[in-house]
Amino acid sequence: MRHFSLKTYSFLIIALISCGSIFSCVDSSHSSGRRFPTAKGGVLDLRDWDFEKDGIVELNGEWDFYWMQLVPPEKFWQEEVPKPAGLINIPGVWNGYELDGKHLPPIGYVTYRLTLLLPENSPDLAARIEDGQGSAYDVYWNGKKIARNGIVATSEAEERPEYLPQTSAVPRAKEVQVVVHISNHVHRNGGFQMPILLGDASEIFAARDRLRLTSAFLAGALLIMGLYHLGLFFYRKKDTETLWFSLICLTITMRVLLSGERFLGEAVRFVPWVILIKAEYLAFYLGVPIMALFVRRLFPNRFHKSGIIAILILSLSICLSVIILPPALFSHTLPFYQLLIATGGSYAIIVLIIASFKKEDGALLMLSGLVFFFASVINDFLFYLYHIGPGYLTPAGLFLLTFSNAAMLGRRVAKAFNTSEELSLHLEKKVIERTRELSEERDRTVEARNEAELQRAKSDRLLLNILPKTVAEELKEKGTVSPVYYDSATILFTDFVGFTKTAEEMLPADLVENLHSCFSKFDSVVSERGLEKLKTIGDSYMCAGGIPSANYSHAVDSCLAGLEFQNFMKQIAEDKAGKSLPFWELRVGIHTGPVTSGVIGSDKFAYDVWGDAVNTASRMESSGKAGFVNISGATYEIVKDFFVCEHRGKIQAKGKGEVDMYFVLSIHPSLSLNGEGKLPNEKFESLKGSLSGNR
Repeated sequence: MRHFSLKTYSFLIIALISCGSIFSCVDSSHSSGRRFPTAKGGVLDLRDWDFEKDGIVELNGEWDFYWMQLVPPEKFWQEEVPKPAGLINIPGVWNGYELDGKHLPPIGYVTYRLTLLLPENSPDLAARIEDGQGSAYDVYWNGKKIARNGIVATSEAEERPEYLPQTSAVPRAKEVQVVVHISNHVHRNGGFQMPILLGDASEIFAARDRLRLTSAFLAGALLIMGLYHLGLFFYRKKDTETLWFSLICLTITMRVLLSGERFLGEAVRFVPWVILIKAEYLAFYLGVPIMALFVRRLFPNRFHKSGIIAILILSLSICLSVIILPPALFSHTLPFYQLLIATGGSYAIIVLIIASFKKEDGALLMLSGLVFFFASVINDFLFYLYHIGPGYLTPAGLFLLTFSNAAMLGRRVAKAFNTSEELSLHLEKKVIERTRELSEERDRTVEARNEAELQRAKSDRLLLNILPKTVAEELKEKGTVSPVYYDSATILFTDFVGFTKTAEEMLPADLVENLHSCFSKFDSVVSERGLEKLKTIGDSYMCAGGIPSANYSHAVDSCLAGLEFQNFMKQIAEDKAGKSLPFWELRVGIHTGPVTSGVIGSDKFAYDVWGDAVNTASRMESSGKAGFVNISGATYEIVKDFFVCEHRGKIQAKGKGEVDMYFVLSIHPSLSLNGEGKLPNEKFESLKGSLSGNR
């Protein structure tokens, strides 16, 4: 295991270097390190800013502020420029801004204006505007609209919110009037919350393309990992950690698609904004309880039950508020949820630190990813506020967190495979040694040769116990069995009603003995009626007629078998009731239709059938009634001349809709011995022989 651990961590280091190179281009500011100039009194002087050398600049600082006004851009070119209500710092929200002795509410509409002085020989410029500016906005550059989100309006009814990042080339000019109209009637925050980025057009568009490529890469990688592990869970449902991990990947994928570059919002602009913003919040919020369940599943002895219950109650309550409440209300939950993330993340780190000290498998690997993720979040917070650090690293943190979890799961799977291989090698050595001993003895004595023949005969008998004779012979001759399609076969299912409850009250030996008694009788009936037993699953029994040797009476034979099953179970019930012992009642379901038969498995062979007829037969059993043989309309049309049947009408069957069903009550009196309806007479057998033309 030490060797495997070294390989895992080497792979993690390689992934760290690779993802660092991929995500290193995410920082959209791409500045030379020179401090951004800021606007003063509504004017931003960039005449000494070299866009080619100094890079992209943020249009931050004091902007003119026109509260509850949407001033047309052309008015700022008139001799009498509208007087602003004041100056406000951008980026930022207008919530709480003091105007005329009152603090402004988040709901309203505003005009921002900035006079921009540019260098004479500036290159072709472009502007980048991130999402999240109020609820809707229009941006004008010397009167020309260069960007918009939604529809800006003075009322909630007319406003159409939208969150999409915008990138646009802008005309050259020495002096620019930048005018922004923003309205917000649906969110807890109103205002210009993200800075406008201005820079060399080639650099701005390249930065946008890098951001989109990074987001697409992250979403694609997480989607593949999520679907892969979801597939693993479907094949091995007891490993619920793969389910939680797949859901982590899928929720992060949705978060990436719904935020940042907002690929999903861009693709479905016809979807109402309120649905997209709820989906964005839920994709973020659901990550916490799913991650908690994942860690709890991996380290149940470290992650206390009370902790997971608290996280689930708090997080799911907030998720419910997102579903029920409008954005203006549920968006207030974000600071509280961020506190929950910090608290839950700290608790998870403590759990993983303890597990690492206890040398629990995968703890240190998972801890590394979680610590790096939290470090990337802190880095982004500092970079956003103070421009300290290498740039935005949260995408890289998310990727490494997911990768470390995937590597840890992979390590556990590989460990299980290694153990299996070691056991297989050990067993193979034992088999080789034993084979050599037998070979030596066989060469020395005739007795060994006879023993080998005896073992071969036993093997053949065992194969015949598993497979039909014709199938077994084909398997021995060819090494494989070709699938066979039957246009008509009859499938029979049985199930004991109340088995689980009764089984809980029985001793294990008694339980097995009772099942053996019932299934042995079923085997006898199946053999007598020319049917083929397929398998037993727990307390269920499955057989089929018309395979592997096709015949025309399989539906009749199956109904006879079903009646005999029920008669036997009724006898058992009477005997046990007299002794005050628990007993089982039986449901039988039968359907006739096309199936395909074949042999599956390489180490343990199993002869089985597939097709819609199998599913329908199962529905006949589950929709039946204890003590009765329930058949489909297709089977009834074949056997109606042989049996007394009761039409149940159209019954709702899972996955099938309404299906005609019948109870087989008995053999027709005229076709039964002594008219009792239990055993077939010669007339019954003669009529059955005439079915050759009605298969």
